[in-house]
Amino acid sequence: MKNIIFIAPPAAGKGTQSDMLKTKFNYYHISTGDMLREAIASGSELGKSIKSIIDNGELVTDDIMIDLIKNKLNEIGDKPFILDGFPRTLNQASALGEMLNNLNITNYATIYLKLDEEIAAKRILGRLTCSCGKSYNIYEENLKPQVEGICDNCGKELEKRKDDNAESFKVRFKSFIDNFEPIMDYYKNENKLHVVDVNREVDEIFADITEIIND
Repeated sequence: MKNIIFIAPPAAGKGTQSDMLKTKFNYYHISTGDMLREAIASGSELGKSIKSIIDNGELVTDDIMIDLIKNKLNEIGDKPFILDGFPRTLNQASALGEMLNNLNITNYATIYLKLDEEIAAKRILGRLTCSCGKSYNIYEENLKPQVEGICDNCGKELEKRKDDNAESFKVRFKSFIDNFEPIMDYYKNENKLHVVDVNREVDEIFADITEIIND
């Protein structure tokens, strides 16, 4: 079974697909955002450095991100993983590829979740999230919570993310489009790229991803 690197614009559903992969195939979900928060919470020297960088409004360097990912991969051992949130630039893709090669991790697929901008906007504006990590959407029947405003998983009240608005979405989507083509070319040259159309039902998307990772 292949490890997975997800490349996806906002609202492509990688969180939903990751949850399904974890449930069915016992994947370990590596979220770069979660790793940064864990490092800061640990109080380690690295965590303090990351906190200082973020507090100053700066971006965490690629070297630090690569080190965090490497440490996490060593921690989880042979368990299949999903990498979510990295890479976001060509330089990051290249550095990640070198690190994976050094760890002898070659059995992975880069999956680009292709989504129309209009559908992405609808998903963003209808999205609700829970502190437990589960996501919902009020505009998609199969993604609505069973009880309005309440998480099916833990029973907590659902919230709307502050950046889930039309103006923020346009900025985030444009940023993704501006950066993703060189990354796509990189993985295409590495023979690692798979494209999955996500302008469809969740189960259809999952079936395509399952076929890729079992190939």
